[in-house]
Amino acid sequence: MPLRELRLLPELGRVLLVLPTVERGRLREGPEPLAQRLRRRARRSRSHIEREELRRVIRWVDARMPGGPNCYRRVLLETALDAGAARERIVFGLRKGCGRASGHAWLEGEGAGEGFEATFRV
Repeated sequence: MPLRELRLLPELGRVLLVLPTVERGRLREGPEPLAQRLRRRARRSRSHIEREELRRVIRWVDARMPGGPNCYRRVLLETALDAGAARERIVFGLRKGCGRASGHAWLEGEGAGEGFEATFRV
């Protein structure tokens, strides 16, 4: 992170603190129980700008994870760390086929649901 981003260090610390819990849950639990558990953790509501900053930090961490970035991981991190995100449903979109880009996860308020044959909300 550049020097001007030092003000985001507290957010980086929060993301790194919850990351092991999110990763374990992402790999071992179903979406519904995991989402419910992470939603209970979210205590702080952020302003629009603060939430965008949180997302920037989450994307930065996610891009450096083994195996590469993961949209579901990003959504789970945001859900665990922001009370506003925790109130939104997680949406899974699926496209025909089994390729790497056949699915996507996002928070309902983001409106990323075009081009999917099926969507599921948790």
